[in-house]
Amino acid sequence: MNKKRTMTLNLTDQEMKVLEELAVKKDLNKTGVMKLALRVLQALDARMEPGKKLIVEDDSTNEKSELVIL
Repeated sequence: MNKKRTMTLNLTDQEMKVLEELAVKKDLNKTGVMKLALRVLQALDARMEPGKKLIVEDDSTNEKSELVIL
């Protein structure tokens, strides 16, 4: 079994508001949201290579946006 470790995370009021809203929207607790965010960022990072772009498209309008991760 993986050993779990504890960390302290300091968030601004706005960041905490976003975290709480996402927790409600995704039916997760705040820890679950943070773990999900790590998995999503890890997956995106694994797919993004130099010279590649990640494009998000709205099916209803065909509007395309490039997702930029720093």
